[in-house]
Amino acid sequence: MEEQKGKNWLATMLACWFLGPLGMHRFYTGKKGSAIAMLIMTILVCTLPISAIWAWVDGITIALGKFRHADGSELYERIPWVGIVYIILLALGILCCLMNFAVLGAMLASFAGAGAGTGVGTGGF
Repeated sequence: MEEQKGKNWLATMLACWFLGPLGMHRFYTGKKGSAIAMLIMTILVCTLPISAIWAWVDGITIALGKFRHADGSELYERIPWVGIVYIILLALGILCCLMNFAVLGAMLASFAGAGAGTGVGTGGF
């Protein structure tokens, strides 16, 4: 049996999906420097959004088969339809988050508008 070089594509994809902002997919593929940077950014919390976006970009790159091991070798046993499903789920997740922020903003705006002019918080009767 021929030995595979590099790392498994599905394992890299799953590591990115579940532990992406922690940089686990980068640790797995030997990219330790950038993995440590992602881990530190996630631990600091204030830079977590940057790490999350970085993980999203890495996930898309992995799904499309463009992500490489640190030594330049390709990830083996790629399953193209899984990559497509990953990209669709990622897009739907981002869309849902944006919709939630829009609804939350509308709710906050309506609460702020409801309190204006009613004497609430002004001390009057």
